[in-house]
Amino acid sequence: MLNKGTGKFKQKLLKSVSRKMVLLLLISALIFTMGQYAVILIGNETNARSHLRELEASYQQLDHIDAAFLQDEATIQAAQAVLSGEQGAARLQQLVRRLNLQSPVSSEFILSDLHGNVLAASFPGSTLSSYLWNYNAAICYHARSCEEDEIYRSVYYDNSTYSDRMFVKPVYRDSTLLGFLTLYLSGAGWNYDLSETNFDGVITDLRGNIMYSSKQAFASVDNKFSCNRHGSVELNGLRYWILGETTADGRAIIYSLVYYPRNDALTTGLIALALAAAAWYITARNVFSVMADSNAASVEYLVQELRYIRTTDSGHRIVMDSDDEFSEVAHQTNYMLDALKELNERNTELLRRNNRIEIEQLTAQMNPHFLYNTLEVIRALALFDGVKAEQVITELTQVLRYSVDFSRDEVPLRDDIFYIQNYLNIQKVRFGDRFHCQLDIAPECLTCMVPKLLLQPLLENSIKYGFRNTMDLHVRVEGRLEGGTLLFRVADDGGGMEEEQALELQAQLASHDRNSPSIGLRNLSRRLYLKYGSKSGVEVLNDEGRGFEVLVRIEDRREPACIKS
Repeated sequence: MLNKGTGKFKQKLLKSVSRKMVLLLLISALIFTMGQYAVILIGNETNARSHLRELEASYQQLDHIDAAFLQDEATIQAAQAVLSGEQGAARLQQLVRRLNLQSPVSSEFILSDLHGNVLAASFPGSTLSSYLWNYNAAICYHARSCEEDEIYRSVYYDNSTYSDRMFVKPVYRDSTLLGFLTLYLSGAGWNYDLSETNFDGVITDLRGNIMYSSKQAFASVDNKFSCNRHGSVELNGLRYWILGETTADGRAIIYSLVYYPRNDALTTGLIALALAAAAWYITARNVFSVMADSNAASVEYLVQELRYIRTTDSGHRIVMDSDDEFSEVAHQTNYMLDALKELNERNTELLRRNNRIEIEQLTAQMNPHFLYNTLEVIRALALFDGVKAEQVITELTQVLRYSVDFSRDEVPLRDDIFYIQNYLNIQKVRFGDRFHCQLDIAPECLTCMVPKLLLQPLLENSIKYGFRNTMDLHVRVEGRLEGGTLLFRVADDGGGMEEEQALELQAQLASHDRNSPSIGLRNLSRRLYLKYGSKSGVEVLNDEGRGFEVLVRIEDRREPACIKS
């Protein structure tokens, strides 16, 4: 039998080890592949995002410099003077030269009237072609829709190497449009300014017109660029990782492109990993086979010992001196069995103590509103009836002393009735003739031991909710003993509650729900459940518009203890 068991253990061990090794190899290959891709992708994403921020910073800087120049009062006045024929363009030329000294990228300007005639320009005469003249006039025509303080932006491209970004400022005087001042941000200069960056990039307007491109090959024949904003793309036979975002001003789209070549080293690495894994698998299987032979007998012995403890003698302990881990397993198993036995005994005692603690906590809870209202009554009586105030203080003291007495959790019912009389006297002082309470308790019930503060939450519930619907409240408390069951009924004519709400409350009390909205009834229901079991508890009977009843049942496994009077 031992040899048969040992063979089965060895066979299962080798099969399990083989599956796990194959799985481990597959996971290793997957992790290696994913790791390689992750490193590449994370590197591409990081580089692209960093470069994109650099491009955006350059875009924002140049846009701000040129826009601020066109909106500067000195620039506007110089343009107005030329357009109105008051003076020549020398002042405007001087301002543009000063702009180019301050800006990392130079700009040229054209000042034209409403008919497109160029009145002044910084372009060399040879470069001010008819195409530029006509294009400038067309863009200025579109700029007519701009407000006086707005700038129209566009892109100028004449099939040369680089495109220029255009800033068109309508020039007004006394709300009358005189002409247009156009700045041409040099595309060649912009490209040179960013030539030291490590990666490629493209900046377009929202229609895809290129205003900056690190490589001319990225542009189509009509100076357009349109591409996915994130991921890998093929451009002119080369693969790039691309990241594109709209600028904060919403006028341009910036693309950052990181060269993303195909990685042939990944295939080589996977082949080397597969060869190493095959050699490792063969070696590891042989090692595990030897280990399985030596361990199988120890495992079978432990199994037989544990089976004997479970089926024959729970007090039996394993004796094993193999001087290896199995011997330690036997020792720890013996220790665990002893600890479980001790823990079971401690948990049983702890459960009893926890139930008692929770019962004491639930018993000690008193509605703070009762205390606040009573203190208000005492304050009012102290001004007009000192004797009555002293009486209420005495009764309140007895109520408080009784409620915080933790020396016992069960009392004879007559003690609870004495406490209730003090409680009712205080409520009678508070509500006067509007409150009536009748106690009808069978004499044989008075000597029965009940949970302390049994009746107070029932009366408090009737007072709290009954006076919401009526000015005068009548409450009747009945108690009787039926065999081994003590029954109480507290009924009032306060109008009851909505039927749906009453049904929900009854369901919560029946399940001894800790989250019941009625704190007093919930505490009482929980106390009865903890002390006497699920057959004891609280029920509610609702007569909507007429009254409300609460039924309390105390049914112990033994008959409720009654003492002789």
